[in-house]
Amino acid sequence: MRPCGRDEYYLTDEKTLFGATPVTFFEGPPDAEALEPGELGVNIDLFRQVKSHYTKAKENIACRVLADICQDIRDSGYLGRMDDSAARLSTTVVTVQRWRSRFADNGLLKRENRNGLYSVDPKVAIRKDADGVVIKPKSEKKAIFRF
Repeated sequence: MRPCGRDEYYLTDEKTLFGATPVTFFEGPPDAEALEPGELGVNIDLFRQVKSHYTKAKENIACRVLADICQDIRDSGYLGRMDDSAARLSTTVVTVQRWRSRFADNGLLKRENRNGLYSVDPKVAIRKDADGVVIKPKSEKKAIFRF
């Protein structure tokens, strides 16, 4: 897949969703090889689909939540706290939780546990750390109990 130019005229609305994070837009699943260290690769086609599917959502909160999710990929590979996301989006925690759950049901996010821990599916967004390594969810080592 080839990345889209950052100044393409048809990406204007989608590009405004992303802040200062270095972002490369792709017309399909992001290609890790095309990303620089510290960069975020996003499947902009999915944003267009979400925007057209959820046209009745107030101020198209669906795209705003999805953009915040993509930018909130932590070094552990999981998403940050919902209350932090709600503060950034000027909405409620319930709204963020509802959209995260809906995106997980649609396959855009992966539900890691039933306590609200999510990770982003690689077909949606890929982030590289400063060393150029793709950030993936890290499973915590679990203790093995023997009786």
